Amino acid sequence: MVLDNKINNVFNKLGNIEMTKQDIIEQLKNIKDQWANDSKGEINADVIIDALTDIIHDTEGNDGMDFTEVYDDSHYENFENVDFTALEIN
Repeated sequence: MVLDNKINNVFNKLGNIEMTKQDIIEQLKNIKDQWANDSKGEINADVIIDALTDIIHDTEGNDGMDFTEVYDDSHYENFENVDFTALEIN
């Protein structure tokens, strides 16, 4: 991700991250400043959306993962029917 490592370090921690209102404001200002000072054009809408999504997940105390999907037997059959005899190892 192009955004400053200072921002990324906040988002790479595991568990609940409690962010104060001031922390959130500082993170948003940092994103805005980086975009405004991006002379190489590396920060586009996708990068900004990723950073904002990280802030949302941090304030919610989760990483945005949803483990509620239930897999049926047909899902696992795909793994059992893989033919590894033609696999080439370099």
